[in-house]
Amino acid sequence: MPTLSIKDIYVTAHKKPILHGVSLTVRQGETHVIMGPNGSGKSTLANTLLAHPHYTVTKGNILFGTQTISKMPTDEIARAGIMLAFQNPQIVPGVSLTNLLTIALRKREQKGKQTKLIEFTERIKETAKKMRFPEEFLSRSLNEGFSGGEKKKSEMLQLAILPAKCVIFDEIDSGLDVDALKLVAKQISALRAKNVSVIIITHYHRLLRYIKPDKVHVMHTGRIVRSGGPELAKEIEDKGYSFITGEKE
Repeated sequence: MPTLSIKDIYVTAHKKPILHGVSLTVRQGETHVIMGPNGSGKSTLANTLLAHPHYTVTKGNILFGTQTISKMPTDEIARAGIMLAFQNPQIVPGVSLTNLLTIALRKREQKGKQTKLIEFTERIKETAKKMRFPEEFLSRSLNEGFSGGEKKKSEMLQLAILPAKCVIFDEIDSGLDVDALKLVAKQISALRAKNVSVIIITHYHRLLRYIKPDKVHVMHTGRIVRSGGPELAKEIEDKGYSFITGEKE
């Protein structure tokens, strides 16, 4: 699988500078955690990787293998195998979760190698059952009437069904109870077992009680200011970010 290489990128939003020279390399099968105070640029980085139209790369490049994805539209980046699990997924009226997954699968499949629709629908139902995700939600408009935890389960179901090479979790653990948190950790572990690269953006150490990352990075004022192993996340939990940023919390 390809390596994700973020090379000295500068990013603006509505002409306001947000990221200032961020570099990061995530190799096949690695799990990286990005932490940092509010407003440090974590979610901007996640959205930039999927070419959100509000964010513009003004300098530097993002490569996925040999492809320069910083010059590609979102749909091409997704077809290349990069997926983003949102902190607060949007409601999509008129499009069910089953519809979404079926369309996404068809877009990724090669001609002549299409999965049978009946088999695919059954696979969705079986996966939903394992996640304790109500089957009735599969035919409802995407995220319509879903609780916060159900929205996160919907994101996890999509990741379990669709093939991916690199997945970014943008504060997926926000607002989850212990059972939902364990479910998220289980799905992330399943991706890691398939050698999928994972980037977890979070404020908290609690998800890392169930997942041991390869590297932890701290962002502050649009830059990565510290990198280390799993012990760095524990140190942040004990001391806060002030010991890195020098700012009082």
